[in-house]
Amino acid sequence: MSAVTLALLFFFSVALKEVQACSCAPGHPQELFCMSDIVMQAKVTGEKIIHNNENLPGMGKIVYEIQVIEVFKGFDKINEIQHVYTNEMSSICGVRLAFGQYLLSGSILAEGFFISMCDYLELWDKLSLMQKENLKYRYLKGCNCTIFTCIEKPCQPSTKNQCVLTDWTSLWPYEDGISVHQSACIRHSNGSCGWYNGTGQPSENDTIDMSEV
Repeated sequence: MSAVTLALLFFFSVALKEVQACSCAPGHPQELFCMSDIVMQAKVTGEKIIHNNENLPGMGKIVYEIQVIEVFKGFDKINEIQHVYTNEMSSICGVRLAFGQYLLSGSILAEGFFISMCDYLELWDKLSLMQKENLKYRYLKGCNCTIFTCIEKPCQPSTKNQCVLTDWTSLWPYEDGISVHQSACIRHSNGSCGWYNGTGQPSENDTIDMSEV
């Protein structure tokens, strides 16, 4: 058996482990928002595949051409981004997008803005009005709060910095209309964190300036 064949077999064995290891922990949309470098509304207008090695099909990158419509997080990192990168294979968390408008969130890596199926991604038209308002007005105000997922009741926050999430079974996969996705965890004026279910931008009495915390 040639050295090249052995190398390929070794690579595929590593790739198989990566496929088996590709999993996404459930999380509230706000948690995914706060963990992302950039969150935006964008329109996908083009697609191409970059092959890293012709002898290893499926192990390349998909490059989506986008038009940025609105930025919700990462204003200082956006830098006129025109492309989004993801792994070619869905089994290693690659994302297939159609042409159209999306909510995109992800990380800044060496190649640029990179997304995976573990990020907060959704067709823009599938988001409710409340979810869109959360993106614009609320999630960023709650990134200094923590969302605690409670499995065994009774559920009480251990610190005033926590919002307790009890509807954890509906977190993954996401389902349309689930109430847990409509709420945002924000910092109140008294310094505590709690769920906000109102409409529009929270008032000064509802939130506290993060720069003062």
